[in-house]
Amino acid sequence: MSDSVSIAVYFVVGFAVLIAVVSVFIAARAARLARESRREYQRIVHADTDVVDALLDRISAIDASTKTVEQLAELVQVTRDDLAHSLRHVAVVRYDAFRDVSGRSSFSIALLDDSGDGVIMTSLHGRSETQFIAKGITDAHADSLSPEEAQAVEYALKGTDK
Repeated sequence: MSDSVSIAVYFVVGFAVLIAVVSVFIAARAARLARESRREYQRIVHADTDVVDALLDRISAIDASTKTVEQLAELVQVTRDDLAHSLRHVAVVRYDAFRDVSGRSSFSIALLDDSGDGVIMTSLHGRSETQFIAKGITDAHADSLSPEEAQAVEYALKGTDK
């Protein structure tokens, strides 16, 4: 696997781990709130103090918890938006660019985000030289794509790798 594909894979895995960590944090916070609610209920039921004061304290705690949950929801949405703009759709197409060279040593790599924007990198290997070409992609289209490059873009958007 090439370095650019490895970097893209690590980037996607990193974002997935971040979302998982945030989800676990939200679940832990919800469990803590449930425990606090049970304790408050027991305190109110067995309270020697004024019920109104206990309810006002509980309302303040609920307001604070609601703000925290709203902030976490905003953070999750920002993370999702960032992830949509990351180059997470990756495909590699290997082929023989020249008739006198075999072994599928030439390749095209497409790195695209959710909207089809990104880059396609092509390396053409011949007997005596190697050429590296990079092209920008917008909305899954670019000027003058070779058939192999177009295939890499198509595979990246579909999620297949050849």
